[in-house]
Amino acid sequence: MIDGTINHSLFDLQQIRAWLWCCLLLLLCAPFGLCQAQKNTASVIEISGADDLLPLLQTHLQIIRLSRDNPLSPAELQRLVNITPQEIKDLLATEGYFSANVTGSVEQQAGQPLIYFRITLGKPTLIRHLDLVFEGAITQDPARMATLRQSWQLPAGSVFRQVLWDGAKKEVLRALLVRDYPAAKLTESRAAIDPENNSAQLLVSIDSGPQFTFGALEIHGLQRYPAQMIEQINTIRPGEAYSQERLSELQARVLDTAYFRSVFATINPDPAQANQVPIRLDVTEMESKRLGLGLGFSTDSGARGQIKWLDRRLLGHDWRLEAVLRIDQQTQLLGGDLYFPALQNGVFGGFLQGWIPSLGSSIERTTLTGTELEKIRNIARLSTPSRNNERVLSVALLADRRSIPDAEAISRRALLAGYSYVLRRLDQPVTPRAGYVAGIELQAGVSGVLNQDNISRLLVHGIWLRPLGNNWTTILRMQAGEVFGVHNDSVPEDLLFRTGGDQSVRGYAFGSLGVPRYGAIVGGNVMAVFSAEVVYQITPQWGIALFSDIGDAASSRQSFVWKQGSGLGGRWRSPVGPVNLDLARAHDSGEVRLHFSVGYGF
Repeated sequence: MIDGTINHSLFDLQQIRAWLWCCLLLLLCAPFGLCQAQKNTASVIEISGADDLLPLLQTHLQIIRLSRDNPLSPAELQRLVNITPQEIKDLLATEGYFSANVTGSVEQQAGQPLIYFRITLGKPTLIRHLDLVFEGAITQDPARMATLRQSWQLPAGSVFRQVLWDGAKKEVLRALLVRDYPAAKLTESRAAIDPENNSAQLLVSIDSGPQFTFGALEIHGLQRYPAQMIEQINTIRPGEAYSQERLSELQARVLDTAYFRSVFATINPDPAQANQVPIRLDVTEMESKRLGLGLGFSTDSGARGQIKWLDRRLLGHDWRLEAVLRIDQQTQLLGGDLYFPALQNGVFGGFLQGWIPSLGSSIERTTLTGTELEKIRNIARLSTPSRNNERVLSVALLADRRSIPDAEAISRRALLAGYSYVLRRLDQPVTPRAGYVAGIELQAGVSGVLNQDNISRLLVHGIWLRPLGNNWTTILRMQAGEVFGVHNDSVPEDLLFRTGGDQSVRGYAFGSLGVPRYGAIVGGNVMAVFSAEVVYQITPQWGIALFSDIGDAASSRQSFVWKQGSGLGGRWRSPVGPVNLDLARAHDSGEVRLHFSVGYGF
């Protein structure tokens, strides 16, 4: 009994040891098996015959997208191989290839699956006939219908593409919605495809509804400020044809008064109430008084402190006062601007109706590149409310005293009439990526009226932004100006030109490019700056830039010498505008300088 029991126990122990060894071997081998399985599912995918449409397939095919993320099991891989030919056909159909032939196959090469998809595109589908039908009030305007038909993006004879088909319908409908017909709608849309004959017949039917006209202005949200403030800058008259552009212009005008935080102009597009439909303007008011304290830093002027006082109801009137005290390492300034309500009747036959009068005055002391300047500025302005087409008429009285070591101090003054015009066409007002700004400034004064001589001054400037693909943006900038008929010692410094700095020729200190005088730099009569920059967006908010600037300021064209600076920079699309950090090298001296700025200086 004892022997039998012992033998039985030994037999059980041997079995247990065997099972343990088997389990251990399985655990040790399992990772290698998994790795081998994963290695076997790593696949190579080749697509032939797609020509220019290959990027479309590589972007949207499931088998390519999923194989990049995780290794696929053999079963999942086979499933994707089976459904991919139809996916390819569906994608090709969006580009007009409805009769494409697609075959797929899987081969093994060095233990890895090699997947082939062979495509025969066939002929693209051409639009044989287009029927663009209009209904509603627009049928009384043959010229408008003809214009819409001419602008249709997918005419007869062109290749049918789904993206163009969708875009063309949206665009023709949008053209009606934004002008005259805000109740327009698409009533029928059909694309009949004939794969055998590679042709398509398109039908689009649009009901414009009635033609709308504007009615009275209804303002909602006013508590602090009178309705008259808005009514006097509203140029939309009852009975005027509806236009979304006119509503946007009204919004911009009201916002530009600086009395309101938000403004929304809308109408109710009810076809039954199309004649003189009221304009609803919803506003959110800004506070009437505000004290602002600020600290800042610029590589042009160093650390800065600022106190700003804003009163939007000065002395109980619709007058807006903006006063500021600003001190930095170079400048101490005390000044203010007083804005009055827009002109009601205008002058010269209503030419200036809606223009905004304002007065500005400041005293300033500046130490810059060895020159000490004490300035007084007084200016009266009439400005248009629109910033997209901004015009300003002005009369300015300028005076300053310039002191340079080892030279006699001189006092200068000038009385000038001025006109400026700035054209802004940007996709966004704060952080634009496309568009342009172009402007011209003209000033002139005659001798004997505070002026020693006849003075004339011209300044032109512009900036152009254009995206290149999704991630690249090109920025070109230009400034050029000249003061005619006077020596630079006889006119105030504000009329003269300097260059160098964050928004000018980078690589040079702020205002350091000008006319050498007794070891200091003073303003010149002639200036020109050109800049080219390309920005790559790493993320939607962050980018890097490569730039080159060239320019100078001089006493005359003959003494003008181009100075160049180039470098690299970082870009951040912040809520307050583009933040730029640039490292630039001055080519003539080899000096490297760091520049920091916000915005494009529009």
